[in-house]
Amino acid sequence: MIIINLRGFHKPLRFSLIKEVNMKYLLSGLIVLLTLVFACKKEESQKLEASVNQAYAFDIGSAWEVNISTKVKGFMEEESNGKFKMSLSYTIDVVKPGGETIKGIISKTEDKIDKEKLPDFILDSQFNLDTTYTPGKYKAIINIRDVITGKTVSATGSFDLTKD
Repeated sequence: MIIINLRGFHKPLRFSLIKEVNMKYLLSGLIVLLTLVFACKKEESQKLEASVNQAYAFDIGSAWEVNISTKVKGFMEEESNGKFKMSLSYTIDVVKPGGETIKGIISKTEDKIDKEKLPDFILDSQFNLDTTYTPGKYKAIINIRDVITGKTVSATGSFDLTKD
């Protein structure tokens, strides 16, 4: 035990080397524990993200064929027997050049089982618009839901209907 007597104090201050060493380990352990908790929490609260990579349409005579490719990140995967399963459901709304929105042009669910965790997934969507859709600039709104977590996200892409 170390005894330190400082001037101006009536009682000497006493410090124990054992308490000082224990405090050092306690502080180090607390830092490691907080780091682990933060790292685990960060992975669980991963944000669902989506962005339209490509959207285009072309005239197939009796209709317009629209193709949209959307990159999705941050979805949850369930592990079972060494395989990872993800499930995304989505709907697509189309906004006409005049601003009118047609809801639910397409509605699907994509399930994927893989040997490894996927960092992202490409949703490739294809649908037809009949000839009542006039040439012009359209928007597609892709509404995506992670079936496992229930998290949702939307992404928007533009495409043109043009007669060639």
